[in-house]
Amino acid sequence: METLVRGGTVVLESGSFRADVLIRNGKVAGLVQQRKSNPFTGQVIDAAGALVLPGGVDVHTHIGITFGEFKTRDDFATATRAAAFGGTTSLLEFAFPEPGEDPGEAVERRISEADGRAVIDFGFHAAIVQRADADALAGIERAAKLGAPSVKVFTAYRGLMMLELGDVLAVMREAARSRSLVMVHAETEAIVERASGELRERGIADARHHALARPAIAELDAARSVLRLARESGATVYLVHVTLPEVAEEIGKARAAGGRAFGETCPHYLLLDESVYTRPHGERFVCSPPIRSAEAARGLWRSLGSELTGVHSDHCCFDRAQKKVHASDSTRIPPGLPGVETRLPLLISAALSGRLPMNEVVRLCSSEPARLFGMPGKGSLLPGMDADLIVVDPRRRGRVNGLHMSTDYRPFEGMAIRGGIETVVAGGQLLVSSGKWVGEEPSGRYIHRRRLKA
Repeated sequence: METLVRGGTVVLESGSFRADVLIRNGKVAGLVQQRKSNPFTGQVIDAAGALVLPGGVDVHTHIGITFGEFKTRDDFATATRAAAFGGTTSLLEFAFPEPGEDPGEAVERRISEADGRAVIDFGFHAAIVQRADADALAGIERAAKLGAPSVKVFTAYRGLMMLELGDVLAVMREAARSRSLVMVHAETEAIVERASGELRERGIADARHHALARPAIAELDAARSVLRLARESGATVYLVHVTLPEVAEEIGKARAAGGRAFGETCPHYLLLDESVYTRPHGERFVCSPPIRSAEAARGLWRSLGSELTGVHSDHCCFDRAQKKVHASDSTRIPPGLPGVETRLPLLISAALSGRLPMNEVVRLCSSEPARLFGMPGKGSLLPGMDADLIVVDPRRRGRVNGLHMSTDYRPFEGMAIRGGIETVVAGGQLLVSSGKWVGEEPSGRYIHRRRLKA
């Protein structure tokens, strides 16, 4: 059956125009000139007065993972449903290896966990944690052959995730040979350890002082180091969850010098500031790196679309009870915020409020991540692309509440928001209509991604 999304204004990264979107066999079959009397016998989605955007692509989520003594509260069924409500129709998740697994085996295991449960399309990044031995390095190529040509490393979380810089360099060299992208959580662990240890000695290691426990210099120092290693190795590097305009500036310098360097930030770093840690239950906002100053947030806004080419959720769905267990020691609070459902609505609201153009939202949240991470069918509504789209009512006003993520708190609770996602289509299938779930059996497909160009 054909579907026509009729009467809306289509928004692409190149601009906006009035057109109907014709969908056939899960693909965009055409952008059709609007006519008042245009007979059509298939399904019609009314988008009169609305904006029609490509579905969101979120390349940074954490679903059903264990971190230390805690496990996130969601799985692929619940997390992808929440993502769809928030207008995200494709996401990339991490395959952290279990003991004895190489990165390729971890990717295979995670595909099996998502298959038949995810309601939107999904893919994976490989990961190397704690040590980069020969098997782990060989797993980069195995993962790339499986359609996961990206690998995550950490310079933080000693004993859990962290690699020493020599291992990071080895990963980068192997990734460059495999034409895989290297994603880096950049914080210098030695600086974090010193800062958090001094806070403990002073008896102020609780969530109120979380921003001091992971100081800005730790992020900036690590970013400079990994960007230098990327230049040395010829790797393409992507700094995740950038919180500082100074780090964005370093990415720009590396790119100007001929390096292949990219970065992202997250809505909580753009729209919140470190005062959240002084609120009651500030532990609920603990994430790594921490939320920074309002001045830093303003600097990040200025970097969007230049040094920072993506805004992603870094979704990590813990609940209030988990966050409270170690509230007196911020280094033991499970880090991360739930956000896969709020990322795109918050950016759309910012555009409707005049903070950035709507086509820039498409670029940051859909088209550029699809391009960089090797998803050629995603991120646009041009003919031949996957029929992933959302219909947004720009007249709606409301506040953040009543979400579908598997937790009992919302970092943006009560925040005023403009615009409302009325309709979500993924792969040509209607998932959300008039803000209500109408999807049937899970139909999310594994995204076999392309490697980086040589």
